[in-house]
Amino acid sequence: MPRRNLLVILTQGLRSDALSDAEAWPRVTPNLDQICQRSRRLIATSACPADNGGLISLLTCLHARQHGCLDPGEHVVATGWPRWLIAQGYHVTAVGCVGALAPHLEDQVFVENVGKLDSDRCTYLARMDRRGHLKAVKLQRRQRLRHGPFEPDHLSLEADDDIDGFIANEATARMKKMPLDKPWALLVVFSGPGNDLPPPIPFDQVADPASLESAFVPADLTQVDILAELDYPRVMLQRLNATMISRLRANYLGRVSLIDYAIGRLLHQVAGREDHDRTWSIVTSSRGQLLGEHGLVGQRSFLAGAIEAPVVITPPKPVKPSPAIPATFGISTVDVAATVGVLGGCDLPKAVAGRSLLPLVVDPNGSEFHVGTSAAAISEFGHRLMFHSDNYKVVFDTHQRRPVGLYDVVQDADEYVNLIDDPVASNVLDALRWRLADGLLPLRALRALRVR
Repeated sequence: MPRRNLLVILTQGLRSDALSDAEAWPRVTPNLDQICQRSRRLIATSACPADNGGLISLLTCLHARQHGCLDPGEHVVATGWPRWLIAQGYHVTAVGCVGALAPHLEDQVFVENVGKLDSDRCTYLARMDRRGHLKAVKLQRRQRLRHGPFEPDHLSLEADDDIDGFIANEATARMKKMPLDKPWALLVVFSGPGNDLPPPIPFDQVADPASLESAFVPADLTQVDILAELDYPRVMLQRLNATMISRLRANYLGRVSLIDYAIGRLLHQVAGREDHDRTWSIVTSSRGQLLGEHGLVGQRSFLAGAIEAPVVITPPKPVKPSPAIPATFGISTVDVAATVGVLGGCDLPKAVAGRSLLPLVVDPNGSEFHVGTSAAAISEFGHRLMFHSDNYKVVFDTHQRRPVGLYDVVQDADEYVNLIDDPVASNVLDALRWRLADGLLPLRALRALRVR
C-alpha cells in the first residue's frame, strides 16, 4: 500500500469558535468549513496555552509537564514527529515559525515569530529588506511589544507582504516540489491569528467592528489573578471599553480570514497533485486567544477562549460529518501530535502523552478512543495547572499547592461564579484530585529531551 502523505497546518491563537461553523462570530471561513464538512471536527484543549509551550506540545507529543517549557522564551527540543517521519523515510519540509525544531530539519523556510526584531535566519525579514519594508515592519513590531493589540500600527501592506501571507506563498511553492516517488510531509506553521498584528489589505475590511461590541464586561480585578497571568499591564485592562474590544476582535477575525484563504490555496494545490488520493490534511492550533472575555486579552489563561483549539483531520475520501466533539471529551493537542505520528507509520515513544485520534475519525462514537481513559483534560503554564472534567474545571496554584478556582462549566459556562469557598466544594475537589492524579501519573518528566 502507498504510504500516506501529510499536510499539517498549525496556527497560533486560533480559537475553536473562530471557525464559522461554530456560529459565534459574524465572519465566514469557507475553506475551513469545507474541510469540516468532509471530515471530523474536534475541539482540543491546549496542553499549554502559553507561547511557545503549546506549539512544542503539538510538535513533540509531550505534555507541558514533560517538556518543561511553561514560560515564554526560546526553546529548542531534541525530539518530535517531524524527526520520527524522517526516520520512516519521509521527505519532510517545514515552512514558517518552526523555531522549536528548526535545528533538526534540513529542508525548511525558517520564519522568526513576530517577537523578533532582527534575525539573520528569518526569510521573511530578508524579503521585507529587499522590498524596502523592513523599517516599517520593525516599527510595527516595536509598537506591538509596547502596546500589544490595543494600539496597533496598521501598515499599508498587501497580503503577500504580511508574515502569514508570506508563509502561505512559500508553503504553496514548496507543495509543488513535494516528491511523487516517496511519502512526504509538509509542515506549515503560521504566526497568527493570535500574533496581535492587524491584518493586511484587503483582510482589514472583512469584519465590521460595530457588530462586535456586544458581551464586553470590564475586568473584575479581584478575580484576575485567579483567571489569568496577565500578558499586559493591569492599567491597559482598566482602560478597555467595548469600542476598543470591537476593533481588536475585527483585527483578529481579519487574520482568521487571511489564514482561511491560505488554507484554501494549499488544499487546492493538494487536489491538483497526482498523489492527492493518499494525502491527509490536519489543521489545528497551539492555543486560543482571549478577546475580551472577563475583560481579559491574551493567552495565558484557562478560560475556554484561550485553551480550546479546533482540530480538523481530513482523509483523502470524505467521511460522514458529525457534530463537533467537545473539549470535555478529553482531547488534547498532544493527541494531534500522536495522530500525525500514527498516520506516518511511526512507533510512538513510550513516554509520550498523546493518543491517536484516528478512532474518532472512523468511529463517530469514539468508543475505541474512549476506552480506558477518563474524560478530562489537563493544561499547564507558569505556576498554574488546570483539570477539566465533564462538569467542573479546577485551577491549582502549583507553588502554593492549593486550588484557587472551581467552576461548574455546565451551569456556569462563562465561568463567572468561583465555587472555591462554596460548602459543596470540598467533596467536589476531593473527587477531582483523584482524577487529576490518575492523569498526571503517566506524565514522566523528560527534561533530558529539552535544550534551551
